[in-house]
Amino acid sequence: MNPSFIQFKKFIAPYGLTNSDFNSIMEFCEIVNFKKGDIIMKDGEIQHSVYFLSKGLIRYFILSNSGEIKTYGFRIENMLITGYGQHNYINNFRAEVNIECLEQSEMVRIPFSAIKILEEKSIIANKVGRRLAESHIIELVKFIKELDTKSILERYDDLDNQYPNIHQRVPQHIIASYLRTSAEHLSRLKKARIHS
Repeated sequence: MNPSFIQFKKFIAPYGLTNSDFNSIMEFCEIVNFKKGDIIMKDGEIQHSVYFLSKGLIRYFILSNSGEIKTYGFRIENMLITGYGQHNYINNFRAEVNIECLEQSEMVRIPFSAIKILEEKSIIANKVGRRLAESHIIELVKFIKELDTKSILERYDDLDNQYPNIHQRVPQHIIASYLRTSAEHLSRLKKARIHS
């Protein structure tokens, strides 16, 4: 079995998916590779797949009305990438964010059609899908809540717990965008902390 498929199997196992169900869905999946800078999903475009990131790093972002890029999250190895299109039934499964590769990345592409077939024949698979969707909702609520309850530096420090080595892998201006500040202000805050 391809190493990326093995990684995906290990990721999904704690959610309760059986070996039989996993093997059924793998028949429809494929390994895909993207270069640094590739946009793999665009806000507003209908999506047909989700991805499991086996190697690399991506970010979720949108363009504001003024054309400013706002980063909403990151994904590193052993995480799912959905662009929230999978959960957007009322808008024909359109992605809610753009997804850009910040590094060369390898992924398992999982078609919605395979997920649907599996959910229709497996009660366990249906529960797995619901639990994965709930984890995305909790992540979004946490992001919104922390904007109002934690300082920029607290959120900066928390990033390394969520995404190990992110400060070595992602440019500071992208991290600043995620923290809702400018790269210059973030740099000043970090320097002030060192000298205090």
